Amino acid sequence: MAIYITVILKAKEEFIQDLKNNLIKLVKNSSKEKGCLQYDLHQSTAKPDVFVLHEQWENQGILDLHNAQEYLKNFFAIAADLISEPIEVIFTNKIA
Repeated sequence: MAIYITVILKAKEEFIQDLKNNLIKLVKNSSKEKGCLQYDLHQSTAKPDVFVLHEQWENQGILDLHNAQEYLKNFFAIAADLISEPIEVIFTNKIA
């Protein structure tokens, strides 16, 4: 069963570009992983400090492997200094 995730990150004003650059690297690495069906990065047009990731993973096992990747752990360590609020992670079911 596919796993759908939306992740919302809000950058500190002075680190918008830094967070964006790190997110772009994250997308490039994640998109290459086996079982990654979608990994898209969006930036709000109204609030440029808000970034949204839309992810789709083949199954929970694949997502668990993704979450164990060293580059992902490094991203979260870096992001901690760049974000103004806790990262919001929303798991959803596709209904249409």
